[in-house]
Amino acid sequence: MADPVASAVRALREAARHLDVDGLLPTVEETGVDRKGLPRPMRPAESRPRGVADALARARSAIELGAFVALYEDAAANLAAPGPLQGLPVAIKDNIDVAGQRVGNGTTGSAARVAPTDAVVWQRLTEAGGVLIGRTRMHELAWGVLTPGCRNPHDLARGTGGSSGGSAAAVAAGIVRLALGTDTGGSIRIPAALCGVAGLRPTAGAVPMQGVSPLAPSLDTVGPIARTAADCLLAHQVLSALPHSAPAGTAGLRVGRLASECTHRVAPAVQRALQATAARLSAAGVEVVDVELTRARLARPASYVIMMVEAATHWATPELLADDALTPETAALLRAGAGVLGTDYVLALRVAAQLRRDVDAMLRAQRLAALLLPSVPVTAAPPSADTVGIGARAEPVTAAYSRLTALASVTGHPALSVPVGADGDGLPVGAQLIGPRHSEADLCQLGSLIERPRWPRPAPPAHCEQ
Repeated sequence: MADPVASAVRALREAARHLDVDGLLPTVEETGVDRKGLPRPMRPAESRPRGVADALARARSAIELGAFVALYEDAAANLAAPGPLQGLPVAIKDNIDVAGQRVGNGTTGSAARVAPTDAVVWQRLTEAGGVLIGRTRMHELAWGVLTPGCRNPHDLARGTGGSSGGSAAAVAAGIVRLALGTDTGGSIRIPAALCGVAGLRPTAGAVPMQGVSPLAPSLDTVGPIARTAADCLLAHQVLSALPHSAPAGTAGLRVGRLASECTHRVAPAVQRALQATAARLSAAGVEVVDVELTRARLARPASYVIMMVEAATHWATPELLADDALTPETAALLRAGAGVLGTDYVLALRVAAQLRRDVDAMLRAQRLAALLLPSVPVTAAPPSADTVGIGARAEPVTAAYSRLTALASVTGHPALSVPVGADGDGLPVGAQLIGPRHSEADLCQLGSLIERPRWPRPAPPAHCEQ
């Protein structure tokens, strides 16, 4: 068993000695709508065939980003359906089905396939008027927090994070206003934070996953990466097909700042940006209180073990492991996941269920609209870096990037990342808001208060502002 797996299992077994998790199994969460509603959406996009052609031209001129694995040059000729996204250029991650297209899943071998039908999410975007211009680069099988071959628009010497790195880079570079990503352990929020854009992981079960290649089905979600929180919300309304109405406002709301997660093993620039974010919320009439979630540290080992087992169940086939279809690193992960004991998998599910109850109890008892914490404890590292320095300590990049996103992944609560500042090198810092189930509208309204978008120089052309 690989060392990271053994470490995660040890952490969960140690936790089990102090937690009453016997008989505690996760339950399927309700997917009924919390009808607190939706802040005022962005104005509908105009029907602009020229905008699609310009987006394609921008993608071709930004080839050094490595954001796309395929561009569809005939997209400008496609007739967009009338709707809230009419004529809007859209990109999708390369694990989402569009009928007749090659779905690569970040691989070049037999893990790729031709989609027989449209994924539900793409069908809904099409019906809303979205126009697909290309498929975006991703980490192999969506199993990783890096996106090899993809560069950060703010600094080409830095990575984008992953696994939805291509989608985040395409939005940050102004090529498209909206792209789809998937998020299992943080794969929407991590690249959104590192690239300075907004990314929404919806409530578990709120958006259909049919036609999206699975990694760990109990953790997988699909959601938007967009230029602003308001754009994320409009996209979520389309993807979820759930009704919403406008909320009353943010004055008088309470937000709980997860104190340890905002200060412990967090880069100084990220700490400063989160302090400024809390100050902006307070200035808007939101009460910010410090809270602690003592078991939050168990989220990453729980998500890691669940992901190992479920990914191996789906992908560890003799064909994929035998024909060099996967990189040696991914093949080793699949073999390690196949070796995890069933009892440890069940323990991880039970710890996830306990964390879900912990978050529900805190939100309810403290009357919180959201929890506030960093999306990622550092800014973007070079793509070749194995570790990042936080104070005097070096931490593996993969562990650091996913350490703060794992909580919402295992609890199923919605989580939004928005850009809130930058470090001394101009690299974006992301803040994360985690809310009650089906509170995406409230999260995006709060996100609109705190976001400070940062666009690479030169600024995106006017057609990308729409």
